[in-house]
Order: sequence, then structure tokens, then C-alpha cells
Amino acid sequence: MTVLVAYATAKGSTRGIAERLGSSLEEFGQLVAVRPASDVSHLDSYDVIVLGSAIHGGQWLAEASDAVERLWSEFQGKQVWAFSVSSVGATSTTLSKRLARILSRVTPEPRAVQMLRRAADVRDHRFFAGAISPGDWPGFGRVVFTLMGGHYGDARDWTDVCSWAATIATLSDGVGKDGRRT
Repeated sequence: MTVLVAYATAKGSTRGIAERLGSSLEEFGQLVAVRPASDVSHLDSYDVIVLGSAIHGGQWLAEASDAVERLWSEFQGKQVWAFSVSSVGATSTTLSKRLARILSRVTPEPRAVQMLRRAADVRDHRFFAGAISPGDWPGFGRVVFTLMGGHYGDARDWTDVCSWAATIATLSDGVGKDGRRT
């Protein structure tokens, strides 16, 4: 099986998650390509697509959204997995845990993921927390971040990332290009 892990990153946190997903999938015997979403011109040589982006302003970055639009017709018949990277992940956060619980319940999926669901068989959409430093937020943003109980540092949960890769490898194993089990 050939897997594409494509990503859009702002500061490198999402690229790190994509690379870890790729190396974890390789440990499960998958042939993996990890590439920026803006560099992906076709999907025909991949059986499984893992597409992710950093979230800014509640939405995927333009590079990932553009890839969904550009490759729209090529997602059909593929298994697709999506991931988003922001302050709040499924198992970790850069914000206070109380606020993270509230936000995870009320935050809608980014529009690009909703569009991807219309184009493809999206098996799962996973949220991961990223890494954040004081320079990542403008002056007033740092104040708001602090008021939200934010803490700087790397909140990526590598165990969760590797576990999700295991799920992808297990549920995608033996699937041909037409999406059917071989």
C-alpha cells in the first residue's frame, strides 16, 4: 500500500506531526511519501491519503484548502484521513484543560475538512495540539492567550500521533486503489 501524508504548516509543528505519522506508517510496512500539500499535483499513485493542516482563525491554511479544491475529483475511491493542528488536540492542549474541553465540544470542523468529506471517504478527522512560542502570537494575542490559561511549549502528544498512525495502517491494510479490500 502506498500512503501520501500531505500537510500545510505555518511554523513547522504540523510538518513535525506529518513526518512522525509518515515514519510510524513506515514501521507498519507502508510505503509512505510525506510532502507539503502545495507540492501535490496528483493522487493516482497513492492508495491512502492523509491530509492535514495547521488551523488559523478556525480554518485550514490556504495551501491545504487549495489542495482539497485542486485535487477534488482524485479523492474519489481513496481512503482519506484528515488531521488538524491547533491549540487544542484530542489528548493535549496549550490552553487550560477546562477551556480546551469547552472548545473541543463547540468548535466546528474547518470548511476544508467539510468539503473533503463531500469529495471522499474520510475515515477520521483527528485534532492534535501543536507547539507554540511567544513569538507566534502578536502583542495583544499574547495577552488573550495568557488569559485563556495558555502555556508556551510543545504540546504535541507523540503517543497519540503514533497510535493514530497504527489505526490508519490497520484499517487501511490490504486496500487497493479502488478502495476495496484486496
